[in-house]
Amino acid sequence: MADPAGARGTPATPVLEVVDLKKHFVIRKGLLRRAAGHVRAVDGLSFAIGDGETLGLVGESGCGKSTAGRAIAQIIRPTSGTVRLGDVELTTCRSRALRRERTRLQMIFQDPISSLNPRRRVRDIVAEPLDIWHSAKGAERTRIVDEMLEAVGLDPGIVAMSYPRSFSGGQCQRISIARALVMRPKVLICDEMVSSLDVSIRAQILNLLEDLKASYGLTILFIAHDLAVVKNVSDHVAVMYLGRLCEVGTADGLYRSPRHPYTGALLASAIEPDPSHAHQHAPLQGEPPSPIAPPSGCRFRTRCPNAQERCAVEVPELREVEPGHRVACHFPLPVRNGAVPAATPTAATS
Repeated sequence: MADPAGARGTPATPVLEVVDLKKHFVIRKGLLRRAAGHVRAVDGLSFAIGDGETLGLVGESGCGKSTAGRAIAQIIRPTSGTVRLGDVELTTCRSRALRRERTRLQMIFQDPISSLNPRRRVRDIVAEPLDIWHSAKGAERTRIVDEMLEAVGLDPGIVAMSYPRSFSGGQCQRISIARALVMRPKVLICDEMVSSLDVSIRAQILNLLEDLKASYGLTILFIAHDLAVVKNVSDHVAVMYLGRLCEVGTADGLYRSPRHPYTGALLASAIEPDPSHAHQHAPLQGEPPSPIAPPSGCRFRTRCPNAQERCAVEVPELREVEPGHRVACHFPLPVRNGAVPAATPTAATS
């Protein structure tokens, strides 16, 4: 596997760099709880994100996206691999050092309501990071909290002394964003942050995220399964299938001309708003294989219409098929008519 830091199009000094990240969960059975196998939720993930960029991580449910986000943030410790935040290797940090470094890397979760403590007022929820690190007290603490609430579009005079139960899902997600940003992190991991919200509210939250990204100089890993959302907010997109990356490219280039059969199937399955549009997509056959015993060779081969004998014996590695466009497929799809090669990105994977 090529070194992400040395791959063409990768930032010389990435803000977040992940190399060969793996997270396997042990399956235990019997009264003695003996190990009976492993779930390979994440099985060799590598990418790098440059300063101020957004990388969208997309794939169907169960592919390992959320597990990857939690392993990067060290909420769950990865089985192997490295995660570098700037010049600090997070996987080797001890408890206290890791807690300090994680002030620079924050996470926003899928369910905004359950991620907030129902027994605490909004002011105390947002101020909790400040209290833990003794960063501000008294009037300064109040000023910072009010500033963050205003930044996410909430009136401190109305919401600060209320409890989360008083707010809608969209408002709770704004509170979660304020809490994540109160320590001024460098990297934000958004794990399906709009999937539980109404469509109209999604647009508001995504526009807010773009404004905050510009205002606070954020670098974002945006995890989602909604292809339209990922395209609109991401500079680059990485497609994940059964624990591994299968395609990476600029958002425009990848959506205009997908080169991996799985990416092509995902895009073709998207709902077409025009009822007169002829839908010619043939749905994928079968279910995704089990991450306990993934197929040999290419993991997508059991559902791929283009699979050949080589796919069963040789694992495809990500390789550049166009400038800034990398595909893990022995027989990539041809370039679509009218498509042009993607521009060389500043965030790439290996």
